[in-house]
Parts: sequence; structure tokens; C-alpha cells
Amino acid sequence: MKRLTYLSIAEIELVEAAQFYNESQTGLGRLFLDAVRETGDRIRQNPEWWPVFEAPVRGCRVFPFPYRLLYRELPDRIQIVSVFHLSRHPQSWRDRLS
Repeated sequence: MKRLTYLSIAEIELVEAAQFYNESQTGLGRLFLDAVRETGDRIRQNPEWWPVFEAPVRGCRVFPFPYRLLYRELPDRIQIVSVFHLSRHPQSWRDRLS
């Protein structure tokens, strides 16, 4: 099973989302992080299972939160390119792949 890594901007998105949820309700940030971890585990187990968002990037929903982990499979790892809130413009992450 390949390791999971995050682009630095995706790490920032993750931290900001967790902080937002924790400020909304104590402990909700931890639930969000747990859901992201579980989603990452599902991706690692079956990286080709999730639909192509825009080639080569795939997306897996973070239930029950309105987020999707956008990722690409590289030869040595799976890289999260965005912790993507579903209300954002669908193309807002594209410049990260250059």
C-alpha cells in the first residue's frame, strides 16, 4: 500500500477546516480530522476505485462533511492535492499540478 502525502497548500486547507469546525463546536474539528484520516485510508486501499475528478486527479468524499479529498497517484505515493470544500469553484485547485 502506498503512503499518503499532502501538498503544503492541502495541509493548510486541512488545518483551517479543522480549526473552523472546532470553533463552531468543541470536538467537531477532531471528528473532521478523523473523517479525513478514514477517507485517506480508503483511498490508500483502493486508489483507482474513486472517480476521476479531472485526469489525473481523483476525488473521494469525506463523509459526513462537505469536503472531498482530491488526489493523484504517483509511482511511489498518493498525493492529496486539495482538501476541497464542495462549495468552491470546481477548477480552483488546478494550478497546483504544475
